[in-house]
Amino acid sequence: MSEVAVKAIPRRGRLWVAAILALALVGLGYLIVQVSTQKANHDIIHIEGINEAQEIFGGIPQEGDRLGSSDAPVTVQVFNDLQCSSCREAFLTTIPALAENYARPGDVKFLYRHYSNSENPVELGFYGAEAAAEQGYGWQYTYLFFVNQEEVKGAGTKRFEEFLDSVAGGVEELNAPEWEKALEEAPATGGPIQTRLESYEELGQQLGIRVGQAMIVSGPNGTQSLQDSPKLGEIERAIAAVE
Repeated sequence: MSEVAVKAIPRRGRLWVAAILALALVGLGYLIVQVSTQKANHDIIHIEGINEAQEIFGGIPQEGDRLGSSDAPVTVQVFNDLQCSSCREAFLTTIPALAENYARPGDVKFLYRHYSNSENPVELGFYGAEAAAEQGYGWQYTYLFFVNQEEVKGAGTKRFEEFLDSVAGGVEELNAPEWEKALEEAPATGGPIQTRLESYEELGQQLGIRVGQAMIVSGPNGTQSLQDSPKLGEIERAIAAVE
């Protein structure tokens, strides 16, 4: 065995090694304490209704703001505000049945119009839904947003943006990178999403749309305007009257 192999470590070197080991043990102990006492993360956003969204809208023709066949004889324009708490029930108690009974058979096409009930004519939630609509999943996104609306009630901007991402993640087959790119570009002045949202707001004002979900039902036999969150039966009667 060579002289180098058997040479002992100097006393000063041994002291340095011992000091380094001691510091490492202290650091490890601190890390263990931190992990063991760390509070559970209560900020995780849980998205409900994913399977239901697919069951309601899956298989129905969908493009942009339209749900249903482009050849459907009756058109229903749906004006609603994603961030309006009272609008939530109006959407969830009417749209699923209308989609199944009228859009799926091809009798009616529904056109979604984002229309703010607040002072801000274009709201943050609208961008996420429009970005999804560009891929043909706007109605699924809107449904999931309404189902989980309570998750971000009174939330700050960062939390709200995380919520938008989570809703997008709940939409099956949505291309996430494309959605994120569209969402990032959405607020651009003169951009396609911003232009559409401004046109919806202008149209709603021209039609005198009030607070809550409203519908403009048009067909071969005329047009009917339904305001103040009409019930399912009222909408069905309006469809029958104009078809």
